[in-house]
Amino acid sequence: MERLRLLSGGPKSEWPSQLLVGTLAGPWVAADRGAIHLLQMGQIPLLVVGDFDSINQVERHAISQRIPAVITKDDVDDTDTQWILNLIEQRYQPDALEIYGATGGRIDQFLSNLFIFTEARFRELATRTKLIDRNNVIQFFLPGEHTIVHEPTMKYLGFMALEPVTGLNLPDEKYNLSDWSGNPWSFSSNEFKGTVNHFSFTSGMVAVIQSKDTRDQNPVD
Repeated sequence: MERLRLLSGGPKSEWPSQLLVGTLAGPWVAADRGAIHLLQMGQIPLLVVGDFDSINQVERHAISQRIPAVITKDDVDDTDTQWILNLIEQRYQPDALEIYGATGGRIDQFLSNLFIFTEARFRELATRTKLIDRNNVIQFFLPGEHTIVHEPTMKYLGFMALEPVTGLNLPDEKYNLSDWSGNPWSFSSNEFKGTVNHFSFTSGMVAVIQSKDTRDQNPVD
């Protein structure tokens, strides 16, 4: 599968405008309440996973009647997101995974959704994944030399070490960095020079965050 989109149950206030108006095409999968949002937009997800503790009986009936695969999670050790990421890899192996509704609201849930990708079972999937909301696009990188492309609506560029990192170099960004090593840390408010930049590191995992301030948004955002 070339691309798959996942909608989690985060607040609509963090959705990008294309998702709010229902113009993001599938295929979709959903975690818990994300399934209801997709059904309301006329999208039928391939799969939904959750404990459904935030869904009433009417909504649960709609999910069971209209979605081809509904899996009730009864494992308290894994979150809904962990469960569905496992199933995404087992069933679909997408070349690209876009995740919406994973930010905003409860900070503990957002941090869980961010650091999930440092788990050994999700590290390779991480390199094909983006977390997307109205102000941010987050990508995950493993050691090596990397090329990054400027998202046209975003202004800032951040580099966040999600685990101890060695040899981090930012050679052609607005603010350079040379051979940095250290524990988890965030280098924020950098910017692109041109539309394509590069960076490299030798160990660990780095999240690259393209972002904009609320004041930078277009009226439709």
